[in-house]
Amino acid sequence: MQRPPHQPWCLLALVFLLVTTAFAMPLQAAEGEKSSDAEPASADAAPEPFKVVTEHRLQSGAGDLRYQVTAEEIILRDPDEKPTASFFTISYRKSGVENPDDRPLTFIFNGGPGSSSIWLHFGLVGPRLIDIPSDASDPGGPPYRLKDNPWTILRATDLVFVDPVGTGFSKALGEKTSEDFWGYDEDANSVAEFIRTFITVHNRWNSPKYILGESYGGIRTGLLVPRLQQNLSIGLNGLILVSPALNMGTLPFVVAGNDLPYVTHLPALAATAHYHGKLPDEWADLRTLLDAAEHFAGTDYLTALFAGDTLPEAERNRIADQLVRFTGLDKDYILRSDLRIYAIRFIKELLRDEGKSVGLLDGRYTQDELDDVGDFPDGDPFSAKTGPIYVSTFQRYLKNDLEVDWVKRYIGSSGEANQSWKRPANGRGAFAGYVDVTGQMAQGTKDNESLRIFSAGGYHDLTTSYFATEYMLEHSGIDPDRITVKNYEGGHMMYLYQPALEALSDDIVAFIEAD
Repeated sequence: MQRPPHQPWCLLALVFLLVTTAFAMPLQAAEGEKSSDAEPASADAAPEPFKVVTEHRLQSGAGDLRYQVTAEEIILRDPDEKPTASFFTISYRKSGVENPDDRPLTFIFNGGPGSSSIWLHFGLVGPRLIDIPSDASDPGGPPYRLKDNPWTILRATDLVFVDPVGTGFSKALGEKTSEDFWGYDEDANSVAEFIRTFITVHNRWNSPKYILGESYGGIRTGLLVPRLQQNLSIGLNGLILVSPALNMGTLPFVVAGNDLPYVTHLPALAATAHYHGKLPDEWADLRTLLDAAEHFAGTDYLTALFAGDTLPEAERNRIADQLVRFTGLDKDYILRSDLRIYAIRFIKELLRDEGKSVGLLDGRYTQDELDDVGDFPDGDPFSAKTGPIYVSTFQRYLKNDLEVDWVKRYIGSSGEANQSWKRPANGRGAFAGYVDVTGQMAQGTKDNESLRIFSAGGYHDLTTSYFATEYMLEHSGIDPDRITVKNYEGGHMMYLYQPALEALSDDIVAFIEAD
């Protein structure tokens, strides 16, 4: 029986970092400096925290939104009051609010692990938005531009962007090193303490609170729930998950001996093949195709894979014929793949006859390949085409809009953090399996009967498939009435597709305002 080999290390890094590996080069902030780069002279002292406050105004068809932006360092300390870390954060507060306690507060982070928060900041939720083609075409070279974002969720909630230690300007202090914060538990502990410190410094303990996490941020969100609600007595109103990783066993990271990712990713493969016109049959629309693909994946396909080598030859051929309908791949290729279509090979195989690969993070994107006969692509077209525009616009925004005039290195993403990530303390035994945070979320909804969950997925996301997320939430034990699931055209960062941006933003605002 043929099984997919382990993917090349560079592609494994690409998949595991999700939206961030291609942007792992440090970003340089604009020249000039307002705060010293020097480390503290001892473990008992921290530099004076940097803080700058600016006033802004967003005018749109929805009205005039005035807001205040605070760019600052939040210092974490151990029980002996020794500084352990400095979190750099950018927060947005609606101006003119008489009672801030009544105003919701949302903490926002991306994934990686090892990613800063600039992708959600400029892609979806902030009041400024990257000006990027919505049709998955190449944005070209600089100059790149920001534009006003009338769909910002600042309409409904104040915003706090979280850059974990080792990303952005956030760093370890005193006797601590970045590696001390790089792990499932270590990261969640420090982010929880950052949230506690932030709401204390800004007097927001009694505000409605939401967590918004993308990609690995879904795992971080799940780990934060018990730390915030049980350990720190910080009540939560809602969890907002964007293309979340929840259970690594449903994702295309390790597939040897694990058939579940083939099932949970088939609808996304179908959506991508449909987008590129590679399906042999005509479908009335995308939703009709996905309904059929989901039904087949959860019934005949799942049963066939479960049968393994005992699957009769006639049934094997019937399943292969169905996979041709849903993926557009050659039947002989599907049979040689033992009916298991490996996503990281699919992105090379789908457009092989055109000499192109498609994006793993967003299957709408394409790129010419140098090696037309290789098993795997050289990189991810989505990452290659979207990375520079985020980098350039953020650098300019820091200096020109927020007056953060530093020459410090801003780490957009850290491949080192990803490679150094430590397993959970309770997940290091001989029989420890895949990390799954849905149990923590479920317990959080039992402890807090007001806690609700919103989840968003992109149909063309071949990493954290929307169908994988639905599968996990439907098997989590969380009351379905407390869960809102919405899916959109587009990929891992579906909000780069303009109709998805508008719909997702409005859906998040409606979720918050329904509280």
